[in-house]
Amino acid sequence: NTLLMLCSLLSVVWSQNITRACSTPSTSIFPFCNISLSIDERVYDLISRIMEDEKPPLLTARESPGGSIPRIGLPEYDWGANCVHGVESRCAGDRCPTSFPNPNALGATWNMTNVKVMGAIIGLELRSLWLQGVGENNPDNLPHLGLDCWSPNINIARDPRWGRIMETPGEDPYLSGQFGVAYTTGLQNSSIDPRYLQAVVTIKHWDAYSMEAADGVTRFNFDANISAYDFANTYSPAFKTAVIDGHAKGIMCAYNAVNGYPSCASPFLNYTLRQTWGFDGYVTSDTGAVGFIYTQHHFVETAEEASAVAITSGTDIDSGEVYLNALNNALEQGLVSTEDIDKALFHSLKLRFELGLFDPIDDQPFWHVPPSVVNTEETQYANLIMTQQSMVLLKNDNGILPFPKGQNIAIIGPHGNATSALVGNYLGQICPGAIDDFSCIISPFAAIQAENTKQGGTTVYEKGCDINSTDTSGFEAAITAAKSADLVLLFLGIDTTVEAEYLDRISLALPGVQDQLAAEIAALGKKYAVVLLNGGAVSIDQIAISAPAILEAFYPGFQGGVAIANTIFGDYNPGGKMPYTVYPSDYVNQIKMTDMNMTATPGRTYKYYTGTPLFPFGYGLSYTTFSISWSNNSLPSSLSNLNQENITYTVSIKNTGNVRGGDVLQAYFKPSNDPKIIKQLFGFERVDLNPGNVEQVQFTLTAATLAVGDEKGNMMSYTGAHQIIFTNGVDLTLSTILYVTG
Repeated sequence: NTLLMLCSLLSVVWSQNITRACSTPSTSIFPFCNISLSIDERVYDLISRIMEDEKPPLLTARESPGGSIPRIGLPEYDWGANCVHGVESRCAGDRCPTSFPNPNALGATWNMTNVKVMGAIIGLELRSLWLQGVGENNPDNLPHLGLDCWSPNINIARDPRWGRIMETPGEDPYLSGQFGVAYTTGLQNSSIDPRYLQAVVTIKHWDAYSMEAADGVTRFNFDANISAYDFANTYSPAFKTAVIDGHAKGIMCAYNAVNGYPSCASPFLNYTLRQTWGFDGYVTSDTGAVGFIYTQHHFVETAEEASAVAITSGTDIDSGEVYLNALNNALEQGLVSTEDIDKALFHSLKLRFELGLFDPIDDQPFWHVPPSVVNTEETQYANLIMTQQSMVLLKNDNGILPFPKGQNIAIIGPHGNATSALVGNYLGQICPGAIDDFSCIISPFAAIQAENTKQGGTTVYEKGCDINSTDTSGFEAAITAAKSADLVLLFLGIDTTVEAEYLDRISLALPGVQDQLAAEIAALGKKYAVVLLNGGAVSIDQIAISAPAILEAFYPGFQGGVAIANTIFGDYNPGGKMPYTVYPSDYVNQIKMTDMNMTATPGRTYKYYTGTPLFPFGYGLSYTTFSISWSNNSLPSSLSNLNQENITYTVSIKNTGNVRGGDVLQAYFKPSNDPKIIKQLFGFERVDLNPGNVEQVQFTLTAATLAVGDEKGNMMSYTGAHQIIFTNGVDLTLSTILYVTG
């Protein structure tokens, strides 16, 4: 808030490198520059002045420096910045964009204030970097940024093998939807100047994108066969929530097809997204997806037909070259009309007006954002808080953690001195200098050593093995170091050589000889703890049994090393909860990755999985203890399905331990008429309490809260007895029955 308030008071104009619309005497006379007209009137006037051959470049992403029309003073604009967990740009001088934890770690915080704050910081930094003409963080030297973020990724973490789970907040549609709302409102809306959008969100990837290559198909040609039931209950709710509740202004359509329709040629884009949900923003294709309509899906035969079916279905922006090369040919062939093309122009150009790019700038704070807002002490403090809250304590037998400082500590394992592995994927430039320089990141070893040394301790590091190698030549040195230590920390996991965009996993187990290294450390009988770094869940079947303590750190980002050290030594008490289910390693042998059926044996996600997980969704321990109890004098027992009646449950949570700590109250229901659903999340609240303190947490629901999709995809609030459950995901549960009447 302090950061935003300071920026709202800025009076010094930063010397912009961006060409402005309506800024010269010869161009400011056009009606589209007249701020007394409505935005719609101004957009229509602008479109009326654009020639047919000038339109395709305006509907093509990453076309800068093309796409300008000097004769009417229309500047170029570059669609396509990524901002998954920070602006994916190069540094501006010695200021690099703030890089936050990966979204899977943010999902583990179960704190949407974190996500909203991150979105606000990303939006403000994007404005500054845009004004400075900074380009994307790409070796191809892509052009300067636009003000639209192709983020967040709220696809469901449906299958743990998927290589992009690190980009998503988890496996639950409700949690993912709330993530989408928080990111959207933080990024788009700012108190600095409520008249304009700060930036434009682009929710991705519509829809059911959750594999790269498996079972003989790739994401480019896969046709996801999805039942109406699964679509209503799993694949669409997060997008619907982000659009309706978050007012997201952008959607990205995916590479894959759904039930025979390529996502960028889907009737959904017009009929459901715009007409039913009231979406009023723009739709962009994923890069190359319009071309894949005919080259991969063979939905049509030519580029002209692909451009026509995409634009008439509602894909406004083509991240590729199909519109650029074939759209006007399609117009000449009668496959598409001028009205269709102008509709896409309206959707995209209107956002540029809503960003304030056609208005006078003297009183627009967004045009005056200086370089100094990028990567500040305030943003890094917020970053550290988010990272600390993402730590999930999976096991802590006999309270072995936290470790005392001032001991002889051995750090073992391939991630012990990690830097680049901490930050995951979709990165802006992290350190000034080269785009692949990660030297400014503090590794776990460096952070732990710094804290341990303050109390007279010694800290040594031995890698032992690489992430994905069969070489055991480092074992001897690692075992020797561990034998000499009082305490051992074993850093294991995976990285983007194992999971990534384009790269799904085949196995959920730790790759290489990491399990063997872990077994040899365990055999020493030392006090030790395991720290995991990963995007998708890692099945640590044996380690889950043998290790006395396990800390899940995900890909914790720039502040990851410090946050891990804080948690290991008890300077921070972990309170994160798992955003997805950790399955046993044989899960991959029980269901094909391309099987989109959520209820197929053994089931997918906590809602349908009938097996025993290694660690369940919503699970996470603490260094302190809590209790929960009902605060209501009498619990609600019935709810009418015929009106807008709502009821409220109030749950008291108390810190009954000796140290400050955080916990997450999770609210679930078991529907009365759907035996397939084990339970379904409908609310959550993270609380942080000092010892002895109590907080009252309220959960309000209506009959619509308890709605589930039927076999035809209709959302139904069934009458009958619904079980309402409140839990911290570990050992505290309250349950009651709520009767929904007709």
